[in-house]
Amino acid sequence: MFQTGGYMEKLNTIMEWIMRFFVLQLIWILFCLVGLVIGGIFPATFTMFAICRKWINKQTEFPIFRTFWDLYRKGFLKTNLLGWVTTLTGCSLYYYFQLLKGTEGTMGLVLLIAVWIAGILYLMTALFIIPVYVHFDIKLIDVAKYALIIAIAHPFHVISMAALIIGFSMVIILIPGLFPFFSFSVLAFGLMWMAKSAFTRMEQKVSKLEKINNSLV
Repeated sequence: MFQTGGYMEKLNTIMEWIMRFFVLQLIWILFCLVGLVIGGIFPATFTMFAICRKWINKQTEFPIFRTFWDLYRKGFLKTNLLGWVTTLTGCSLYYYFQLLKGTEGTMGLVLLIAVWIAGILYLMTALFIIPVYVHFDIKLIDVAKYALIIAIAHPFHVISMAALIIGFSMVIILIPGLFPFFSFSVLAFGLMWMAKSAFTRMEQKVSKLEKINNSLV
């Protein structure tokens, strides 16, 4: 006999998560507009990752809208500063890449390689910027440094996060109707889950090293 109760429970859980992602997506859009997009895109996106982090940590019984508003308001200036500095850095690297890619000679090649390396490190760092900000209680100036260190130490997670973004982009291109409903909220959850996995591995390594050091003392 089929255990219909078990199937119904799983179906209810799936529907609850679909509703959570749908509501989070709408709230994200709303708060992007509250900040007139330019001032709201980064606080809303950082806050969306923070909400996803709570869900990953099995914290689901909280008012999404009020929690979103509190986090959005408290981090408004910091997230805008971090977000726009990161964006302008990326734009600068792209500008120098376009400027140097047509140059000739040894010096031009060396500079182009340097920009390539800086660009790769930048992209690796950018993947972890938001997860590091919402997960760790550190100074704003240290966020990029922590993000880069974690990214370099966990190349598999970097590749996985990049693949997720590429796959997400392809799905949105093929099915643009998903964009307003189940797009960035699901992507944020996936990226935060992968980043959290890297954080957990790092914390486990640090814990082991501390135990070894204590045993040697």
